[in-house]
Amino acid sequence: MAETPPPTERIITRIIEQEMKTSYLDYSMSVIVGRALPDVRDGLKPVHRRVLFGMHEMGLAHNKPFKKSARIVGDVMGKYHPHGDSAIYETMVRLAQDFSLRYPLVNGQGNFGSVDGDNAAAMRYCVTGDTLVVTEKGLVPINELSTSENTNVKILSKDQQTHTASKWFDSGEHPTRKITTTKGYSLQGSYNHPVLTLTANEAGKPIFVWKLLEKVTEGDYVVLDRSQALWPHTEVNLEKFYPSFEHLRVKRVLPISLDEDLAFILGALLAEGFIGEKKIEFCNTDRAFVKAFEEAWKRAFPDSTLHRFERKPSSYGKKPYSRLECHCVATIAFLHSIGLPAAKAREKVIPSALFQSPQHIAASFLRAYFEGDGSISSAPKMVELSCCSVSSKLIEQLQTFLLRFGIDSFRRYDKHRTIYKLYLRGARNILKFSQNIGFFSERKNAKLDHVILNYKKDYSQTDYVPFISDYIRSLGSSSFVAKHNFDRYPAMQKNYALISEVIQTQTGQSQASLFEYFITHNYLFEQVVSIQEAGIQPVFSIKVDSDCHSFVANGFINHNTEARMNKLAEELLQDIDKDTVEFVPNYDGSLKEPSVLPAKAPNLLINGSSGIAVGMATSIPPHNMNEVCDAAIKTIDKPTLEFHELLSVIKGPDFPTGGIIMGSSGMIEAYKTGRGKVIVRAKTHMEENKNRARIIVDEIPYMVNKSQLIEAIAELVQEKKVQGISDLRDESDREGMRIVVELKQGANSDVVLNQLFSHSRMQETFSINLLALVDNQPKVLSLAEIIKHFIDYRALVVRKRTEFDLNAAEDRVHILEGLITALDHIDAIVNLIKNSTSADDAKRGLIDKYKLSEKQAQAILDMTLRRLASLEQTKIRTEHSDLLKLVKELKEILGSELKIRGIIKAELYELKEKYGDARRTDIRAGEAAALEDASLIKPEEDVITITHAGYVKRLPSDTYKQQRRGGKGIIAAETNDDDFIENLFVANTHDSILFFTNKGKIHWLKVYQLPEAGRYAKGSAIVNLLQLGEGEKVTAFIPVKKFEQGKFLFMVTCNGTVKKTSLEEFSNPRKGGIIAINLEEGDELCSVMLTNGSQDIIIATEKGMGIKFNEKNVRPMGRAAAGVIGIKLRKDHVVGAALAESKKTLLTLTEKGYGKRTEMSEYRLTARGGVGIINMKITDKNGKVVSIVTVSDDDELMLISQNGTLIRTPAKGVSVIGRSTQGVRVMKLDEKDTVISVTKIVPEDTA
Repeated sequence: MAETPPPTERIITRIIEQEMKTSYLDYSMSVIVGRALPDVRDGLKPVHRRVLFGMHEMGLAHNKPFKKSARIVGDVMGKYHPHGDSAIYETMVRLAQDFSLRYPLVNGQGNFGSVDGDNAAAMRYCVTGDTLVVTEKGLVPINELSTSENTNVKILSKDQQTHTASKWFDSGEHPTRKITTTKGYSLQGSYNHPVLTLTANEAGKPIFVWKLLEKVTEGDYVVLDRSQALWPHTEVNLEKFYPSFEHLRVKRVLPISLDEDLAFILGALLAEGFIGEKKIEFCNTDRAFVKAFEEAWKRAFPDSTLHRFERKPSSYGKKPYSRLECHCVATIAFLHSIGLPAAKAREKVIPSALFQSPQHIAASFLRAYFEGDGSISSAPKMVELSCCSVSSKLIEQLQTFLLRFGIDSFRRYDKHRTIYKLYLRGARNILKFSQNIGFFSERKNAKLDHVILNYKKDYSQTDYVPFISDYIRSLGSSSFVAKHNFDRYPAMQKNYALISEVIQTQTGQSQASLFEYFITHNYLFEQVVSIQEAGIQPVFSIKVDSDCHSFVANGFINHNTEARMNKLAEELLQDIDKDTVEFVPNYDGSLKEPSVLPAKAPNLLINGSSGIAVGMATSIPPHNMNEVCDAAIKTIDKPTLEFHELLSVIKGPDFPTGGIIMGSSGMIEAYKTGRGKVIVRAKTHMEENKNRARIIVDEIPYMVNKSQLIEAIAELVQEKKVQGISDLRDESDREGMRIVVELKQGANSDVVLNQLFSHSRMQETFSINLLALVDNQPKVLSLAEIIKHFIDYRALVVRKRTEFDLNAAEDRVHILEGLITALDHIDAIVNLIKNSTSADDAKRGLIDKYKLSEKQAQAILDMTLRRLASLEQTKIRTEHSDLLKLVKELKEILGSELKIRGIIKAELYELKEKYGDARRTDIRAGEAAALEDASLIKPEEDVITITHAGYVKRLPSDTYKQQRRGGKGIIAAETNDDDFIENLFVANTHDSILFFTNKGKIHWLKVYQLPEAGRYAKGSAIVNLLQLGEGEKVTAFIPVKKFEQGKFLFMVTCNGTVKKTSLEEFSNPRKGGIIAINLEEGDELCSVMLTNGSQDIIIATEKGMGIKFNEKNVRPMGRAAAGVIGIKLRKDHVVGAALAESKKTLLTLTEKGYGKRTEMSEYRLTARGGVGIINMKITDKNGKVVSIVTVSDDDELMLISQNGTLIRTPAKGVSVIGRSTQGVRVMKLDEKDTVISVTKIVPEDTA
């Protein structure tokens, strides 16, 4: 027994088709309204609106500091748009692109993409994988910081702050740049990667500025952190580095963690050791150092024997030396695994585990390394510690490592000795080395102490705070300030208090906090001396949960991209806090967001919009601010503005990338009807260079990718589709675009240019579809309608704003009237308040005695005593008087539609003044000439295939290689299961194909205009190649080699009309097609045949009638004629027509799957215009006739049913029987299914 559903369940039975239809419609409207289409009022889609409103809520005005992109995206996503950060960031990027928007709404700081198609930088910083980030785990390469996007690690930020990195991103491969400083510190990152720099503001004051790597120039001061903050506290566990002991005879005791002993061993081996595949050696002349190494080894590797050999002097300074060796396989494998591989000396690096060790362990490593490879030298005015290595990477790592101890150093290359050196100079660095690291040997430490004790000079030529001396001295003058240095840290520490006191005495402002900031954070300011392109590399980034979003890596302080609104965006948001727009709940109901912005500027037209919804798309081009504002002003002045008057103001689209619009017919059509096309060309000029011409491309069509355009032109040259070009290069820079096309000597520049326009995207067709939401419904609008909607909306906003201001003014007048009453009776009111038992009692007394409202009484009680002063009283009365005037003005505005329109005009004039600029896109009179010049197209034979579903393509005829008899053949086209090749023929590239539609129109295509595709491609839809109207579809096509005399087009309509027109009448192609036959209302063109003027025609009807007559009975007519009666119908209609060829039979098919073949001789020849004879006997069993076709025995047929069932059958399988018969079953159908068509097909394997 079936289980009964619980009574709480509600099950609704629905037909699946109806449910899918409803769901799809709901989804469609959701996409249309909530995602893809702009609102006609503010020209924004929801995500654009949310980004701008989110930035507004964050206070990111055009004159406020930039905010991190990740912060903006996170805020918008969390509050208003929970659909992933990519959509939000991409939206913000587009709003900032000056090549996408005519008037950008976002001011982006960083790489926000380019006209070359470069992707916008990730909203986060991006550095190369080997960059060492300062974390709670030590110095970690950023590519090893995490294995997943979500992470949780403490990192060091600007000003020695510790924050959490919550996200880790592999940002993919990007072009990178490397900057190197005076001392050799370097950083590699993406062009958009910001680093902290120090510069001087207009007053000369040193300030921090974030600069992108692409903006950093030689001489800039970058900021490096050399604090000792944030070190690991636990030793690194080493068990993961243990080798497998399965194949070893002896299992060795290995260190569990990286302690000071192992760190000492690693430092000594990197400095003075040799690491081989089967042996480790350590050599040194200092017996104490050797002994220390032995003792550390015994503690770290107690059962790994270390062999000692005493050697006579050789290359070690002519001194005897000791050599220690270990041959234990497990120990050697462990050291290899930990980061000491058997590599050449120039490939040595510091094991990564040391970077992640506590400071005292790192110090043990450095102590051993400097003991073995370091030296100390001094002079009366100089002291220097140094070390050297043939490994560049090792020296670079040491430099970064030392910075974590607060020690800066110089990195240099000795080209004579071909080694890299690291120098530590200056008393502060030497002292820190002594205190935090030191040498192992007493001799070196004693020398170090002696140098420090006797080194009196504490002055560095390179370690100072730039700009501060000039700035301080510009504020005031004194002998002390002029005499003493204070830009070096020791001098600053010593003198800043007295200097600050002097400056404060002279200016009234203390600079102590400025000095104290630099002293506290002790930054190293390094000048950039080298900027290099570092190639395309994988880059990585992290999200830091802090306001500054900064992190320290390779010593540099790093940052991410930032953004804020442009001033124009603020115009769109102006008055949003004055109840001018409706606010609706956000996605979770926790907040409110605007359903539309007040939009002071006509954003839909000035910036345009594009988007694809379900079943519809919008494509609105951008326009010029001056022209749009002028058009709106003219419309306000004259609401019945004529179309030609509107076009006298708005010349046409004004694209941000410039270009030239060719002609105006498509533009005028778009502005009238909402749909049209414009042709946009690149703007070029010619130059002569050494007897050769060159084409210079200055501007390209809107939304064309410059890099891809250049690549495409290069391919055209290589494929010889464009000839006459010798060289192609991009010389574009920040000054503008410049693509240079060098021509071969003798090349015709006009021909080459036309070839480029024809074959490349130097000429583009921009489709215009002025589709926008009006009252949340999609609507195609004319230009005048868009302007009218904007004006009406602005009138509503101005009215609501005025009402808000009026209410606020009246509320204030009301309060002021109460205060004036109090001032007029001040003594009595003071006594009343003094004698009241409470504030509520006093309020009640004021209300009752002076007829005040509660708000007025409360305002009097809140009034301070200083308001009783005569000057304050005057201010109150003046404010009251001014507000009364304002109230009167506001009421006059609300009472006059003319005044409201006047305010809109004034605002439009203001917009013109602020943002108006010259047109960028030129408009050239006359339509673009047809560039498909047949003389430039090579004549050749192509094979054309057309499928039943209306897909067409062409292939070179040599694709089909000649085969011997019995060959298998090759596939002509790959088709879907529900499609098949209906026609295949050979035509020359210069031949024409005439396409006829059900509306009686004819369209032309040259064969070379058909898409060329491979054998397995299905081609392109014919409807996409022709400019068809709504409800228009192709019903017939005729290939034509020549439009010659003696050839005719014979047309048959569904209502039985026939027409014969000379083929020559159609020899002049027209864009968009022309009328081939004038149809009566309700009639359609159903069949077209190419004839010789004397052939027999047969026409069949739905009710089984047929007529056969010679076409000589139909006189030739002109294109404008409507035709004559071909067959008289009695509540019937024509289903098809064909040439009555005597060697073929006529196949007739009915809706219930019955069919027959009948010899042509069965049909007697009659005059046209008769009712005809019986073609097929129609009964309830076989149903109405749906199709006819002439066939021979070798033909194959495809039958198609209403439900999409297809059956393939040979024609000879259908019986040849008489006219007045019911036919035989050809196709078995399901209940309620019917046959809709039959057609001859081309075999899949075409020999």
